[in-house]
Amino acid sequence: MSGIVRNGVILAVYLFIIFSLYIFISSPFDDIMSSFEDIDGDYDAEVEAQSGFNRLVFDMMFAILALVPSIWFILWCFSREPDWGYYR
Repeated sequence: MSGIVRNGVILAVYLFIIFSLYIFISSPFDDIMSSFEDIDGDYDAEVEAQSGFNRLVFDMMFAILALVPSIWFILWCFSREPDWGYYR
């Protein structure tokens, strides 16, 4: 049972770090992408399209960083140990 509690605490700390990083990094990243969109030029439509794509990739990266360990933890909790069938 201590394995589940220990891994649950590790997962909670990991998710806290990931959410904290997202909160602190997303605002500067959004400012950088907005400043790229404010550049006027012949390629303005392409820059705006790529800026939206970059924001999507940034958000998906943090979603994957949070979902993969959470799914692994759930699967690990409900997995069964093999029955070795000890014989005398």
